[in-house]
Amino acid sequence: MSKKPGIGKLTLGVFLLIMFLAGSLVAQPRKYQVITAEVKLHLEPNDRSPVVVSAPRGSILAQASAVRFRHNWIFVYYYHPEKQKTLAGYVWEPVLRKLFPTINATLIYNGQSGSEPGELDISQEVRFPYLWGMPPDKLLEVEGQPLNREQSGESEVLQYQRDIMNRRCLVEYVFIRNELTATRFFMMDTFTDNNYYITDFVKAKNYLVQRFGLPVDDQTIWHDSTYQERQELWGRALGSGLLEFRSSWVVGDTEVELVLTGSDNRVAFMAECVGQKYKSFFSH
Repeated sequence: MSKKPGIGKLTLGVFLLIMFLAGSLVAQPRKYQVITAEVKLHLEPNDRSPVVVSAPRGSILAQASAVRFRHNWIFVYYYHPEKQKTLAGYVWEPVLRKLFPTINATLIYNGQSGSEPGELDISQEVRFPYLWGMPPDKLLEVEGQPLNREQSGESEVLQYQRDIMNRRCLVEYVFIRNELTATRFFMMDTFTDNNYYITDFVKAKNYLVQRFGLPVDDQTIWHDSTYQERQELWGRALGSGLLEFRSSWVVGDTEVELVLTGSDNRVAFMAECVGQKYKSFFSH
């Protein structure tokens, strides 16, 4: 394989706060977030089917059936805030990001949850020696056997557990057509006070600002302003899905995004790195 510029040039510092915290992994409907400008929920699992509703970027969708249709289509529920009702339809999964990844919780947690981990350690400097476009076999040579492998159609995800900056993290390598296209990081430690997630997000964001400058996109999104003037209650708003933070950078041939969001009293703190040349793979 010819050498390609890629994530190998970014230090873990880059992916670093590329961290992401997720709440407890309890058996409940899988949640997704829209990562493109919008997605269309169709009446049937194909593009030519009538559109039930369009959901904008950042919307939360709940999987309504574990059955996949035509490989990459899933059936989901979407609560429409303007119509104030829940609608259902089929959507193409690659345009979505899992909020709470499905993993072997025993391996990640070892029976521990609800504790307050120590401070985020941004002094660590760990490197990921991987290149965009590399095949799964090459990754396996370096990382060894994963916790889990998920395959659907032309996509495959390999999951690993790693300790990054004093946080237990789940790392997902996303391959499409046997090429590494994206890397996702989920911080699996949990806080009893959701305000600590916000503290970690701010610390991670400031670290990346020092390394790569101001983000190209930086948003604090209030879906409901009930708690906006009471900062001590921002953690409650976060877990309820009323508040969301997003910041992104372009570093060479890589787009890095930090996301802090929540749903149903669970919090997801994640980071995603996508090879610029592969962004079109995540649109439809």
